[in-house]
Amino acid sequence: MRFFGWLFLATLSLVLMVQLRLIDGALASPDTPWGIVGFELAFTRERAAAMIAVWSSMGVTESALVSLGVDVAFLLVYPFMFRGLVQLLRRDDGSGFQRLGVRLSAAVLVCLPLDVLENALLWRMLDGGASTPLAMAAGVAASLKFLLVVVTAAWCGAALMRRFARGDGRTAVGTDS
Repeated sequence: MRFFGWLFLATLSLVLMVQLRLIDGALASPDTPWGIVGFELAFTRERAAAMIAVWSSMGVTESALVSLGVDVAFLLVYPFMFRGLVQLLRRDDGSGFQRLGVRLSAAVLVCLPLDVLENALLWRMLDGGASTPLAMAAGVAASLKFLLVVVTAAWCGAALMRRFARGDGRTAVGTDS
């Protein structure tokens, strides 16, 4: 992926992430400090139901649904942004680190179906009530998604540090258009 294509995806990801944080602000309370992320990682019917009850009493259940809707746009962008960044930072030197980058650039796209599944399960619980199987499945999908994002972001950070340590920081991200 070329730099300007990646820059577009990165900018769109940032805009959508800011929108999500603004929407999710309504969901945060002393009982639900992590907002929608806490709901993603509820894992049990009891925790998910408690969060839904709090949001219902606060009158912000609709905000949770809107958040999941905006997240659909976000999930269509951020995996490709991460893939593009890995591809921009990767060098073909045959090292294990670079081979890991190749694998991560493909693996991070698994975030897309994981996020779709997670959102569908969360939407179903908001609409029809919490259940442990739904909360567990959503939590597993969210955990795997977050793991892929964190590992990919860490690889990108390490790739940048390696470039700057070698002194070629000015070419840290290719600018071919």
